[in-house]
Amino acid sequence: MSSLPLEMIAEILCRLQAKELLCCRSVSKPWCALIDGPNFVKLHLKHSVDTSSNLYIILRTTSHVHYMSFDENLVLNDCVTLKELNHPLMCYNHGIKVLGSVNGLLCISNVVDDIAVWNPSIRKHRVVPFLPIELKRYFGTKSCSVYVFGFGYDSVRDDYKVVRIAQFGGGGKRSFESEVKVYSLRKQSWRRIGDMPYCVLYPGANGVFTNGALHWVVGENPESNVANIVVALDLGVEDYREVLQPEYKDKNFYIDLGILRGCLCFLANFLGQRVDVWIMKEYGVRESWTKLFSVAQGEVNGFLRSLKPLAYSKSGDEVLIEHDNLDLCWYDLKRKQIKNRIPGMPYSFEADAFVESLISVNPNRHLDGRTQDENEDMNMRDDFLSEGFKLVL
Repeated sequence: MSSLPLEMIAEILCRLQAKELLCCRSVSKPWCALIDGPNFVKLHLKHSVDTSSNLYIILRTTSHVHYMSFDENLVLNDCVTLKELNHPLMCYNHGIKVLGSVNGLLCISNVVDDIAVWNPSIRKHRVVPFLPIELKRYFGTKSCSVYVFGFGYDSVRDDYKVVRIAQFGGGGKRSFESEVKVYSLRKQSWRRIGDMPYCVLYPGANGVFTNGALHWVVGENPESNVANIVVALDLGVEDYREVLQPEYKDKNFYIDLGILRGCLCFLANFLGQRVDVWIMKEYGVRESWTKLFSVAQGEVNGFLRSLKPLAYSKSGDEVLIEHDNLDLCWYDLKRKQIKNRIPGMPYSFEADAFVESLISVNPNRHLDGRTQDENEDMNMRDDFLSEGFKLVL
């Protein structure tokens, strides 16, 4: 029999996977209270992020969703083991789109534009209510020219938010209207915020979240030949700002955005030639932009149209990348070359990385679905918990 303080118990349990922790909840009421508590949920997430553990890659095809555990030694196997994942928006045997991912929560949509916030680790989801576009009253029955989304975390209010941007183009240089609405997971409601002051030129190019803000590549007006501005929407104060880009002499490229270990990535796509990947090591500081690597046309199979960085290896010496919805491969940062192609991938897919977490899709409920009012008695156990648990080791 041994007595361990609460802090030590938490440090031990936070190293477990989500499914193991869900089983641990049934050990005792004190364990259940600990694992359900917001401090432990944050501790578990922080440990996973800091140690690059409990990371998964989700692969989406036209009709199925698969996932695989992130493992930098995957290429040593003859074939990757893909597990099918049942998602909450099944519709006509079609797959889903991932509109955004943060802290283990995925914002997904299906072919009929249903939207849900989903935690695949604990198999919980919340359907986001349908919201009609108000601007139709100004433009009649005309469909909007661009429809994009974003999903991120507001640390000021401890709230997860879905952002929808609808824009209608007109005939003049500055003739476009936008409607931006935000869904609060905590309040479970939509509301309108200030309009996007830029023109979203690429339909389906959803926002990239990091450092409390969603980021899109936009143009100054509908007549812009190419989107060449990176705009950020701060989810805390809900205002827009431009993000300074790396300095380039040759600006004849398309811009894509990505995320690596919490840092904003800038992808300069010289279509058919190469893709340069830059990383902003200190957010908001232009001088911190650092060129991480470059992939040339001849280094990949087929025509190099797009590239997406997904995750660092645990050693930090390699980056897992997806190109052209065809391949997953490792890029060796020391040797400056693509090292290995991961076998066993579907013919055509889209890939996203997500970290396993216990984050609830209903901030007002615990993992077992009980409301905070129903768990007020747990607050009375805090003194007991802080004195430690009696464990048989």
